[in-house]
Amino acid sequence: MLKRLCLIFSVILIAKCWARDNVVVVKNQLGYCEPLTVDFIATLVTKEARQLIAPDLRATKKHVRFDLYTRKNPNVKQVLRAGDQKGLSESNFNVAWPVRISIHGWNGMTTTCSSAAIKDAYLEIGDFNVILVDYSDYSLDVNYLRVITEVFDIAEQINDFTRFLHDTTNYPFEEMYLIGHSYGCHVAGVAGKLLKPSRYGVIYALDTAGPIHQSIAKDWRLTPDAALYVESIQTDTALFGYRGTDLGHASFFPNWGLGQPHCPNATATEPKFTCDHFGSLYYFTESLRNPYAFGAIRCKNYRNVIEQKCGCPSGSKECPAEVFMGGEPARRKKGVFYLSTTKHRPYGLGAMCRMRPALESTVVRSTNTQRRRRGK
Repeated sequence: MLKRLCLIFSVILIAKCWARDNVVVVKNQLGYCEPLTVDFIATLVTKEARQLIAPDLRATKKHVRFDLYTRKNPNVKQVLRAGDQKGLSESNFNVAWPVRISIHGWNGMTTTCSSAAIKDAYLEIGDFNVILVDYSDYSLDVNYLRVITEVFDIAEQINDFTRFLHDTTNYPFEEMYLIGHSYGCHVAGVAGKLLKPSRYGVIYALDTAGPIHQSIAKDWRLTPDAALYVESIQTDTALFGYRGTDLGHASFFPNWGLGQPHCPNATATEPKFTCDHFGSLYYFTESLRNPYAFGAIRCKNYRNVIEQKCGCPSGSKECPAEVFMGGEPARRKKGVFYLSTTKHRPYGLGAMCRMRPALESTVVRSTNTQRRRRGK
């Protein structure tokens, strides 16, 4: 116990020193945001240390928060609560605007740049009620397995909130979109299943978490029956992402779901080794601004993706797109799809699809680069 505490406090000290010496002010589109850096690791470790010292803290009731952003308050959240009709009526929520609910992943918060990117993209294109779900009471936990066991509690709190919106404003469940990233995709999936017989309209699943979830029961993860339409965008099947096509009705694999050309450090807001994992999120936000940015072609199945055997009907290296990934509003598709992206923004190639060999994942590329340098 003492050794573990010493290790934890050592990591905290190192992380805080690193953060102090590497202060970065990041502006993400319309609003300021927090980069996902070592400072977050310090937060996690500090929380774990406190719970080791005072175990009763772990038994404290955990809450999910709902932060509303609109064009009237693009950078300052308005906190909504299930059952608080006065707070809802005094907020900028407008039943005439579409409701889009974004759910971050493990270790995430609503103040991170990835959450800001989704919020800002929606508010740039129109009037929306953008609700960022903050379940950091659960997600800021070094024990991922513990967070997985809490998925039903998180999902139920989300459903309590959406039922409150529905009952108070008569806004239809079928017109609500849930946008999840990583573990947040499974949270959205479980919420959708628990909502039945009512149904959410759309779930956009951005690089759904893969490790562990591939082998657990379907009731605990995202599947196509979680909403009327589920679209998955998988960009990191080599490390953090889900390997398969049984998440949704349409499964997109930009750059074969492996190394993304703009990585390892395009946004400077997440650790380099997570760049592929967050690629799906930044592609999605671009698709909101330009629904015809990411043209894709159909693959027969997931094995064709693994073996990189999807191809243009003519056999050429470039052909017209058959469908488009992402977008607002969602355009329903069914099947497995491949597309390629560029190295710099804008990432989409538009209505053309180019066949390119897969790149190694960012982690593999970085490791190989370091080995070559040491060999010199």
